[in-house]
Parts: sequence; structure tokens; C-alpha cells
Amino acid sequence: MEPIPYFYDSINRSAIIVKAKQPFFDWMNALDPENPVETPTDGTVYLVKFANNNNTVEKWLKRNFDKIFINELNDWWTDEDDWPQKRTYKLFTEWLDTEVQATVLDIEETEIN
Repeated sequence: MEPIPYFYDSINRSAIIVKAKQPFFDWMNALDPENPVETPTDGTVYLVKFANNNNTVEKWLKRNFDKIFINELNDWWTDEDDWPQKRTYKLFTEWLDTEVQATVLDIEETEIN
């Protein structure tokens, strides 16, 4: 059996995987108790500038968390008047779980759009 050739291309991005936690769904369910939302297991992947270590991405996240927070809120509930008005990094970490992957490999032959 021939060895599989190594053809993966590393891209100049790190990935932040964001998943809603129970407080996020408690907020959602308080807004619309007639249609409760169950906690899904999947999340959203955000690609950010490449970093050699998680500390750099964490610093980026602390400066830019609100962009992600807004996107996550909007994905679930579009009425901005119902969103938390004081979105702090502390609230972000209470409502959303993040996992940083410093290495992102592209294994497809087609270009990324």
C-alpha cells in the first residue's frame, strides 16, 4: 500500500470556535418561552489573523469580542432592543464558550471563497 501524500496547506488564520452556553439559552427562552430553544452541540467557527500561540488570539478576542457577541446574538434574535446593552468580556465568557485552534489546514483542492 502506497503512503498517502502530504498535501495539506496551512492557511494564515487561526480558528475560534464559539458555542453558546446555558445562560445564553436562558436569555433566549425568557424572550420567547412559548418556543424554548434546546442547547445545540455545534457552534460557529471564526477565522482570525494567524497567531503562533493561543495567547495572541486571546488578546485579539478580548479586544474584538463584541463583534462575535453581536453576530451570535443576531443569529438567534434579531431585535437589538432585547440584546444585553452592556456587553462586557465577562458577560461574553459567561454566555459563550470559545476554543482556539492555532493551526488551520486546508485539505481541499478548490480555493477558499
